[in-house]
Amino acid sequence: MQQIKCRRLTALAAFALAIFHSAACAVAAERPAKLRTAYVSPIGAMAPLWMAAASSAFQGQVLDVELVYIQSNAAIAALVAGEVDAVQISAPAIVPVALAGGNVTMIAGLLNQMIFSFHAQKEIKSAEQLRGKIVGADRIGTPNDYGVRSALTKLSLKPEIDVQLLRLGGSAIQWTALQSKQIAASALTPPVSFNADAQGYTRLADTYDLPYQNIGLVIRKTEVEKRAEIWLRLLRAVQRGINAWYDDPQLSKSVLAKYTRDKDPAVLEKTYGFFTKQAGFNRDLTFTDRGFEQILRFFGSTVLPAAKDASPSQFYDTRIIDKLKK
Repeated sequence: MQQIKCRRLTALAAFALAIFHSAACAVAAERPAKLRTAYVSPIGAMAPLWMAAASSAFQGQVLDVELVYIQSNAAIAALVAGEVDAVQISAPAIVPVALAGGNVTMIAGLLNQMIFSFHAQKEIKSAEQLRGKIVGADRIGTPNDYGVRSALTKLSLKPEIDVQLLRLGGSAIQWTALQSKQIAASALTPPVSFNADAQGYTRLADTYDLPYQNIGLVIRKTEVEKRAEIWLRLLRAVQRGINAWYDDPQLSKSVLAKYTRDKDPAVLEKTYGFFTKQAGFNRDLTFTDRGFEQILRFFGSTVLPAAKDASPSQFYDTRIIDKLKK
């Protein structure tokens, strides 16, 4: 009798232990994966990450994502150093680093069109009048520096020869410098570029017709396979955020107002329209080889000769997108 009682107690204990273990595993499985993800400017092009947060897409993929703003001239260094897990940034920022053997790769393309326009002081009406003056720019190799150089090339002006480049930082800082007349011209993006138009600054050129790999999600190359499941969930969330951008205009405009701090309804409407119709975000998250090729040709003929022999496939990895399509 005593033996039977002991066996029952042992069985009950084992059953209770199994339930506890099962519950603990369930809690662990439901615990969101933490990611620290950076965007590099308070401009409309950064909306995919913002929309994923606003539409609860991160929570839907059991992710705890902290969005941080890091200027583009420091973002890739922060990624390589392990300070963030991913960066939303355009391709020119990763080309010099990847060519030097840096631990970076793009795993999704979110926008495949160039969006810079080149604005000058109101009294400057032509490229010739800009000659000899100071133009705002960011550090060499950043997306803004690429945009400035591309616009100047379209105007048949050579950086550091026909104009002097003053490296102030990103578009937001340059906009302030343009308004204070510290610089004569700057490459801007929506919604700041639309504010410049509204205030009468001269739009000398835009770059909308140039092939370009704009923003994508960039991670450490050595972690593509190691954290593949987490990246797959991240891409699903961002894809849902992009779908919400198209499907919910009111939410999209409120998100733009929150992050860009632009409260003008007309500017918000124009910015939303631009990133919906003229330069729409990629629902399928694919890359553009033509965009990479254009960047590599431009870098190869200007500031980075090694880029001319590089292949677009050196700078992106399709493994996570391939999983997303299955």
